[in-house]
Formats: sequence, C-alpha cells, structure tokens
Amino acid sequence: MKSYKINLNLNYMYEFLLNCNITQLLWPTYLIIRGYSLVDVGIAESLFHLTSMLCELPTGIVSDLYGRRFSRLMGRLLSILSIIILMYEASRWMIYLSFIISALSYNLESGTDSAYVYDLMLENNDEEHFPKIQGYREMVLQTACFIAIMIGGSLADISYFLAYGISLLITIISIIILLQMKEIKNAGYQKMNMFKGMLHQYQTSYALFKENHQILYLILSYSLFTAAITTCHYYLTNYWKEMGMSISQISFFFTLENVAGLAAGLLAYKMIQHYSKEKIVLYLPLFVVVGLMGIPFFPISIISLIFIAFFESLLYISITTFLNQIIPSSSRATLLSCMSMVFSIMMIIYFPIIGWIGDHYHLKTAFIILAVISVIVYILYQHILRTRLLKKDVFE
Repeated sequence: MKSYKINLNLNYMYEFLLNCNITQLLWPTYLIIRGYSLVDVGIAESLFHLTSMLCELPTGIVSDLYGRRFSRLMGRLLSILSIIILMYEASRWMIYLSFIISALSYNLESGTDSAYVYDLMLENNDEEHFPKIQGYREMVLQTACFIAIMIGGSLADISYFLAYGISLLITIISIIILLQMKEIKNAGYQKMNMFKGMLHQYQTSYALFKENHQILYLILSYSLFTAAITTCHYYLTNYWKEMGMSISQISFFFTLENVAGLAAGLLAYKMIQHYSKEKIVLYLPLFVVVGLMGIPFFPISIISLIFIAFFESLLYISITTFLNQIIPSSSRATLLSCMSMVFSIMMIIYFPIIGWIGDHYHLKTAFIILAVISVIVYILYQHILRTRLLKKDVFE
C-alpha cells in the first residue's frame, strides 16, 4: 500500500510537469512572428493531428504490450527532439517535422496516462475510487496549466526562445521523475515478435470494440466536441490580440479557464455518483456547445471560455472513468487511444478550415461558422444517442 501511494504521488508530480507546458498557447503566435501565415499554422496543426490519427492505435498497442512507463518515456524523449527542432530550425519542412514528432510524443502518452493510474489502482483493489483520483488529476492538470500560462505569457513578452528553452528543461525533469515510477505491464502478454504482437493486440481490441458499442458512443461523446474547443484555444490568442489585448492579458484570462477546471475536478466525483451515465453523456456536450456560441463575440468570449472549461473538464473525467470501467487492462491503452484518434480526425477537418476563413475573412467569422457546425453536430449526436442508446438501454 505504501508503494501504491508513492507511485500515485509520483504520477501527480510527473503529470504536473507534463502539463506545465509554457508554450502550449504560444506556438501559433511564435510561428506568425517568424513569418508564417495562419494557413501555415493550420497545416502544422493538421499534420500533428494527421500523424496522431494514424499512430494513436499503434502507440496504444505499444503501451499495452511493452509497458505503461516505457510508452511514456518514449513520448518524453520525442518531445525533447520536437522542441529542439522548433527552436533551431527555420525551414518550413523542418517545422512540419517538429509537429509530426510532437504528435508521436502525444500519442505515446494519451490513453496510457489514465490506463497507468487505473491499472495501478486495480492492482491494489482500489479502482472504485478512480473517479475521485481522476478529479485530483484534473486539478493537478489545471494547476499546471494555470502556472504554465502565467509564466509562458510573461516569458513571451521577453523571449519566445527562452520560453521554449525552459519547456525543454521541464521535460528533462519529468523524465527523471518518470524513471522513479513503477512499470506496469500486461500480465497476460505472451512473448512474440513485434509485428505479430501488434497484430494480435489490434485484433483483440477490435473484437472488444465491435462487441461493446458503448465504447464507441463514449468516445464520440468527448471527441466530437473537444476538437472545436481546442481549435478555439489556438486561434483565440490571435483573435484577442486583434482586439487589442497583450499576451500577458490573454494569459490572465486563460488562467481563469484553469480555475474553472479546478472547480470541475472537485465536483466531478459527486456528479458521477448522482447522475446516470445517460444524462451525463447526453447533456454535458450540450453545455459545451452553448459555450462555443459565445466565443465569436468579444468580450463575451472570455466568459464563454470559462464556461466551456468547466463542462469540458467534467466531460473528460466522466468519459475516461466510464471507459476505464468497461475496458480490460490488456486492451486499455489501445482503446483509450481511439478517443484521441477521433479527436484528431475532427481537428484535421476543423483547424485548416478555421485558419483559412480567419486568413481570408476574419477570425470572428470563423468562430461563428465553428459554432454553427458544433450546433449541427450536437443535434445529430443527440438524435442518434436517443434513438440508438437510450431507447435500447445500452448503458444499463
């Protein structure tokens, strides 16, 4: 039990540093300052999500076959390489390569993060408290983001290069902490060559996915709507700059978003206990869509961002809890990676389109179109959910 608590605390420390990404909102402005257009920014982000879409399942399989810590370590090493390329290379193609490598880094962490925690709790017969731990993890994430945005915004007014240098140092420290954590491997894994092992893992996971349709609808509940939120995040920095705000002011308003996420982390466990899975999956995305409708209108967009952050955090904690409860450990990271894969598909669609509209017309127009698309997606989503899930009691 002592080792279990130590590993949970080490994971909190690791994830704090992982999410203390001081350049997370700076890179679009950084590229524009270096002479790239919004279309270039859109292409870079699209390459990130195209790579993420193609590699989510393979990297999830790596985690399930070779270990949670191993997957996370490979991710951190690739993150270092991506940052170095972005700092020192000026070629457009090398910048694109940096985003491709960054996507692989993200892939090796996504899905594996909550899988590591759930499996750790499962080993100690404490999985019933997973929603509470997810809430704590969300609080750690939001606190890290809060600090990162404040520091990143201040550093951007001094030097973008310095901001990326500090980000590199934080990544190195996170690796040191990660190496102190327990490795968790698939207990039922049978040693075979890499290709056969990955093929077998894919077939097993696909069978589970096909057998339990609940997995698909839970994934859609999160990914369809958070892609629109992420798109807003990246372009809001430039939109608010056009409105006359400084990077420091923008950073302050983004920290309010983290405060909302912290509140959600505290309330999520009670919400999951109080409301049915059907209601959570049906109505939380609606609140996100309502928030997106206010993004185009400054200064209402500030309040909308905080509103969205609260409900997006509740949605994330709920969906990852539900998924971990129904997916076996042997396929956990692989199937959790599907959530990021669907998210990436949506980002490939959204990001360049919004960038093109913002470049040729105005970002306000782009945000209005994004809000309209989100409303249409939700109308279709809730119709399918009501007819195919609620009436058939799939979540029972």
